[in-house]
Amino acid sequence: MADSRQQKAAAELLKAFSHQTRLSILQELLAGPRCVTDMEEILPARQANISQHLAVLRNARLVDYAQDGVLKCYYLCRPKLVKELLALIGRDEPMVTRTAAEIKADKERMAAISESSRSGVASASETSGVKRKSRAR
Repeated sequence: MADSRQQKAAAELLKAFSHQTRLSILQELLAGPRCVTDMEEILPARQANISQHLAVLRNARLVDYAQDGVLKCYYLCRPKLVKELLALIGRDEPMVTRTAAEIKADKERMAAISESSRSGVASASETSGVKRKSRAR
């Protein structure tokens, strides 16, 4: 993620996944479109609360709705993304533990890489400067 707009968009998307009720709504919508009244029967939440969560999901561009008379029936706008993120969230990954010595060794390795990168950049800029001088003659 190169720029702050992409980071902000990613943060907003992940926030939409950060509530149990919204996760349940997304899971239900994977099966197909649902009206708010249908979701009220399935989820342990009131219609007003479900509507608030659906607004968050709409702002994240994960769901949208079609009007069916007086009812709004919601569906997933990005079903593949939702399915993959729910699968990722549901994975049972083992925790990685690190010792202080391992962390110190990694920091030293990264510092060495960073130093060699800076040296390489300086050498390249010095070389290009020499080439410019020789061309100027």
